[in-house]
Amino acid sequence: MSRKERILEIDLEAIEHNVKTLKKFTGRKLLACVKCNGYGTGATPVSKKIEKHIDWFGVATLEEAIALRKSGIKKPILVLGPTFAKEVRKAIEYNISLTAASMEFIREVKTANLSVHIKVDTGMGRIGILPEQLYQAVEIMKNSKVKIEGIFSHFSDSENPDRKFALKQIEIFEKALAAIPSRLKGITHIANSGGIVNVPESIKNFQMVRTGLLLFGVYPTLFLRIFKSIPGLRYALRGKARILLIREVEAGTKISYGGVYECPYKTKIAIAGIGYGDGLRRGLSNKFFIKHNKELFPIRGRICMDQTIIEVDDTIKEGAEIIFLDEQLSIENMAEICKTVPQEIMTGFGVSRLKKVYHE
Repeated sequence: MSRKERILEIDLEAIEHNVKTLKKFTGRKLLACVKCNGYGTGATPVSKKIEKHIDWFGVATLEEAIALRKSGIKKPILVLGPTFAKEVRKAIEYNISLTAASMEFIREVKTANLSVHIKVDTGMGRIGILPEQLYQAVEIMKNSKVKIEGIFSHFSDSENPDRKFALKQIEIFEKALAAIPSRLKGITHIANSGGIVNVPESIKNFQMVRTGLLLFGVYPTLFLRIFKSIPGLRYALRGKARILLIREVEAGTKISYGGVYECPYKTKIAIAGIGYGDGLRRGLSNKFFIKHNKELFPIRGRICMDQTIIEVDDTIKEGAEIIFLDEQLSIENMAEICKTVPQEIMTGFGVSRLKKVYHE
C-alpha cells in the first residue's frame, strides 16, 4: 500500500461464509442482490465467489445483468427494476429474467419467449402491479409464451422495530397469491435484508429471500445489528489509508473549512489521506473516528474531499496506516450519524479512486 493509496478491502471468504450462514438460517433459496456494482464492492468478483452457493442473482438494470453474463456468471439473474419492451430481445439472448412491473408491460410482451417474475406493489408505492391485478396478469400470461418464474413484492419498512406495516404487506401479498393456482406461482419472495433479520414471517411462507447488505455482514440499521444480529455473520469490509502529514497547532487554532472546530489546547493533528471524494461522508465531521493500532482518534473539523484531519498522539507517525472502516467503525454507525441508510454509505465507497483489494 503506497503512501497516497486509499483501499477498500473486500473479504471474499467472509462473503462466501455469510452466504452459507444465511442459507442455513433461512432454509430458503437465496437471491444475492449485486446491483450498483455489488453495492460498490465489485459485482463480478463477489458474484464469482458465491455463485455455486446461491440460487439467483438480482440486479437493477438489464445492462448490469448482461455484464454479469459476459463475466461468465451462469446462475439465473433477475432484473429487479422495470424494463422497456424493446429490451426484451436482449434479455432473451442472454437468458435473463425480467420483472413484470406493470400491466402495460405484461400485455406488450405476452408473445415473447420470455421469463419473468411478476412484481406486486403491496405498499412500497414504487413499481409493480396492484394486488387486485395479479389474477388478471397471470391469466394473460398463462396462455402466452411468457414463463412465470416467480411472483414477488418488496417491503418499504422491514427494518422498523414496529413491524406492523411489514406484516400488513405480507397479508396483502398472501391474499393476492391465494387466488393463483400453485402451479402458476413459481418462486414467491418478499423478504429483503430487513425482512430476513426482523420479519421471520417473510421467510417461512415463501420460497426465496433476497439480500445485498447481509452478504457483507452489514445490517439495514444499527438497531438490528445490535439487537437482532444473525449468529456467525462476518464483517467483510475494511477501509485503509495513510497519514500524509503530522503537525502541532496552538490553542485557538480553527480546523478545516468554516473553522467549525477550534482547538482548546495545543494539539497534534494528522492529515489522513481519505475524504468525502472517497466515500467518507462529510456528515461524519466532528462525529466519527479513525483507528490506528486498535486505538481511536477523533476527526476534527470538516472532512475534506481528499483529506481528513484527526487529533492524534505520539503513537502515530507520518506514513502510518490507518483504518476508516471496519466492524467497529461500521457502515451502520456511519449511516446512523448521517441520518441515512447503510446502502447509501456503502455505495459511496464504490468510487473508482478508492482501490478495491480482494482477499480470498
